[in-house]
Amino acid sequence: MCGKFGQLVTADVEGVPLQVCGACSKYGQVRHKGATPFAQTRRFSAPVKEVVEHAVRGDFAFLLRREREKRKLTQEEFAKLLQEKESMLASWEHGTIKPLVDTARRLEKVLGISLVVKEELEDVKMEKSGKKDELTLGDFIKVRKRN
Repeated sequence: MCGKFGQLVTADVEGVPLQVCGACSKYGQVRHKGATPFAQTRRFSAPVKEVVEHAVRGDFAFLLRREREKRKLTQEEFAKLLQEKESMLASWEHGTIKPLVDTARRLEKVLGISLVVKEELEDVKMEKSGKKDELTLGDFIKVRKRN
């Protein structure tokens, strides 16, 4: 917890097993005392995996307005068709607000157009430079790929 190097003990701190120094072990219950120096703790990198998330399209406002104009409806009539407030529809059409993915999916079904796209997040492994055995923010960067 404090970052000291040297002899560490395993202690349950708030229900989480941690490797802590002797001084910090008072904050939890000591499981077992071991002569595990900090430098010898096992480090590994997680495999790179892709996570698929869904997001509302960037041209959502344009598509919504085009669909309304194609049907020759006013904002008020179109809002009733979508079962939304007229003010919310106006905000969507102006692009000041994007709907949640669940709402966009519901609108897709009503309008018969595609409003949600897949976004792939790929973990990027950064090579460590230097002699430090510490992790930096760069070790956890995620890069977004849009399809």
